[in-house]
Amino acid sequence: MEENSAPKRRQLSLSAVARFLLLGVVAYTLIAAAFSFVFLKRIETQANFTRDVQIPLILTQTRNAVKIERLSSLVRSIFLAKDRRLERQIQLQIQALAQGFSFDHNGFLVERSQKVADEAKTIAKLRQQARDKESSTQPSPSANSIDARVVDELDRLATQAYERAIRDLDAMGTQLSGDAAVVADNIASEIQNSAGYMQVGWLLILVVPGLFAVTILIAAKHHLAAPIGAAIKNLERIGKNEPVLTLERLPLISELAMIDAAIVAYGQVSDDLHRTNSILQGLAEKDPLTGLANRRTFESYLAAVLTRPAITSPGVAIMMIDIDHFKSVNDTFGHLAGDRSLVAVANVLTSVPWQANHLAARYGGEEFVVVLEECSLEQAIERAEWLRRSVQELNIETGTGPFLRLTASVGIAVANSVSDQPPDIIARADRALYTAKKNGRNNVQVASLDIGISKAG
Repeated sequence: MEENSAPKRRQLSLSAVARFLLLGVVAYTLIAAAFSFVFLKRIETQANFTRDVQIPLILTQTRNAVKIERLSSLVRSIFLAKDRRLERQIQLQIQALAQGFSFDHNGFLVERSQKVADEAKTIAKLRQQARDKESSTQPSPSANSIDARVVDELDRLATQAYERAIRDLDAMGTQLSGDAAVVADNIASEIQNSAGYMQVGWLLILVVPGLFAVTILIAAKHHLAAPIGAAIKNLERIGKNEPVLTLERLPLISELAMIDAAIVAYGQVSDDLHRTNSILQGLAEKDPLTGLANRRTFESYLAAVLTRPAITSPGVAIMMIDIDHFKSVNDTFGHLAGDRSLVAVANVLTSVPWQANHLAARYGGEEFVVVLEECSLEQAIERAEWLRRSVQELNIETGTGPFLRLTASVGIAVANSVSDQPPDIIARADRALYTAKKNGRNNVQVASLDIGISKAG
C-alpha cells in the first residue's frame, strides 16, 4: 500500500502544480498583456501631448528668448547710435520685433515689449532733439551755456529711457525663464511617472524565463532607460547652469528623441542667457566711458591683494593720478573734450609697461588709480614718471581750435605688510597726490611714510 500510495501523491502533486503553473502562466499572460496595453497607451498619450503641446511651447519660448536678446541688442544700438537714419532703421526693427510678441498668448511679454518699443522711440526722439540743439549756434556765450545744459538734460533723459528699456527686457527674460522652468518640470515629471510605470512593467516581464526576459531587459536599458536618464540628467545640469550633453546615439523611440532635442535646445538657450548675464556682470565692473575698472572693482581688488597671507618685499604700490586743471578743460572746451581727455589718459594707463600684476581703474571724476603687485617704491616712481611724461605728450582734439595739452599729478603709497588696510594706503596715496598738487602739479610725490622720497616733473 505504501508503494502504491506514494506515486499517486506525487502524480497528483505534479498534476496540481502543472495546472497551477498553467493557470499562473495564463493569468500572467493576461495581466501582462493588459498592463502592457495600458502602459503603452499611457506612453503614447503622454508622447502625443508632449509633441503637440509641450514641445511647441518650448520652441515658442526659445524663439521668444532669441527675440528678447535681439531686442536688447537693438536697444543698446539705438542708444549708442549717432546717425538719425540708423536710429530710424533700428527703431523699425524694434517695433517689428515688439509686434511679433502679439501673436503669443502672454500678455506680460506683449505689454513689456511694447514698452521697450516706446522707450526706443523716446531715445531716438531725445537724441534728435539733442543733435538739433547742438547744431544750432547762439550769438552769446550764456545762450550756448544754456544749450549745453539742455543737451545734457536730454542725454540724461535718454539714458533713463534706456535703463527703463533694459529693466523691461530683464523682466521679460526672467518671466520667460520661469515659464520655461515650469514646462521643463512638467516634462521631467511625466518622464519620471513613465519611468515608474516602466519599472513595474519590467518587474512583471522579468519573471518570464529565458531569452525573452534578457531581450526585454537589454531593449529597455538601451532604448528607454538610457534616453530617459540622459534627459533627467540634462534637466539637472540645466538647473545647475551646466552645459547639456548630447546622446551618442539618437533614441529609437521618436517621441523620446523629440524630448531629448527639445531639452538640448532649451539648455542651449539657458546657457546663452547665462553667458549674457555674465557679460552684463562684466560690464557692471567697468567704467562705461574709459573701459577701465570702476571704483568698486578697484576696492575689491585692493582688499583681496592686501588680505593675502603674506606680502613680501617688494610690496603693493598704489598710484593716485589726477588730471591737472580738469575743471577748466570742461569749462573752456566743453564736456565732450573732457570725455576725450579722460579716454586718452585711460589709454595711456593701458599702454604703460607696468611689468607686474596690476589693475588700472577710474577712481572718480578726473582721478585714476593703479594697483601694482610685487612692486618696489623705486619701480613705482619710475613707472609713474613714465606715465606723467606720456600724459604730458598727449594732444587732445577739442573740435573748436588748437589741440589741448594735459598734465597729471601722481601720488604713490606702498604697502609692505598685511597690517596695511585699504583705507589707510588709499589715504596715504591721496595725501601724496595732494602734495603733488600743492607743489605746482605735473609731478610725482611719495607718501611721507614710504621713505620720504619724491620726484618732481
